[in-house]
Amino acid sequence: MEEQIIKNIIQIAERINQAAMKNQVKEIETLINEINISEQMGIHSFLDIRGLETITNNKDILNIHPGVKEHVIWLYFCKVEWSDHNFSELIRIYREEKYLALESRIVSALKEDEVNENQIGKIQEVFNSKEIEKQLKKWNERRM
Repeated sequence: MEEQIIKNIIQIAERINQAAMKNQVKEIETLINEINISEQMGIHSFLDIRGLETITNNKDILNIHPGVKEHVIWLYFCKVEWSDHNFSELIRIYREEKYLALESRIVSALKEDEVNENQIGKIQEVFNSKEIEKQLKKWNERRM
């Protein structure tokens, strides 16, 4: 039973990835909504970068569960190169949606020293969790 469920999710994910290559956003929405919510919450793990990116870029027009969007967007930002552009996009989406998963991406970026000095001020301005404060302090200590 479990094996069949995983096969089904993989097949749906492959179809989502194909639809993403053609920018068929409504097809992606239909495919995601074909599976139950617990399967939707795990679909991000089976999507390629193009599928993740298409959902991220079209989050406002996709009528899918917010938790599914959050998982997809989080994984997208985990997989793309850390850059000023991607950081700005993450910040923009965080301000719009307040996805906690994006805070975890910031924490990881701080821990892994992906963040540059120019991004620190924006992180301090936008995020106010205790974990981010702790990681900012550690980041600053490593700079001394």
